[in-house]
Amino acid sequence: MDRRTFMLTGAWLATAAGGAWPLLAQAAACAEDARTFAIVDSTLECGASFARYAAHLRLPTFETGDDAGALWFTTLAPLLDDGEPPRAMPALIGFTRGSDYFVLQHLALRTGRFVEHRHEAREGLLAQPAHVAFALTPRG
Repeated sequence: MDRRTFMLTGAWLATAAGGAWPLLAQAAACAEDARTFAIVDSTLECGASFARYAAHLRLPTFETGDDAGALWFTTLAPLLDDGEPPRAMPALIGFTRGSDYFVLQHLALRTGRFVEHRHEAREGLLAQPAHVAFALTPRG
């Protein structure tokens, strides 16, 4: 990522991710060393912007759709188990609903190959997360 891209995308991403953007940017910056997959729910207020950001970085982008579990088992899990050596394990970055993140988080973390970083935006003190910005990065 060049300086201009960083400056142009930094402001909206900081707002959308509520301060989690350094983790997302760091995971995306590693895209040349290892693969990085972007997962987005474009129906969220800032989801379409995140999808454009991922497209600008030329990251493979996956829409959560109606079933995050189906996305994991039909698309992401086969890509993660493609026989590449562990150092090539991709990072998963995303901007999704709390419920979709819950499913993806549990499926990804149970493989034992990821470390979790996330920020949840909540509406109200005891409310469920409105959205979650996350980076599931390979264990170092």
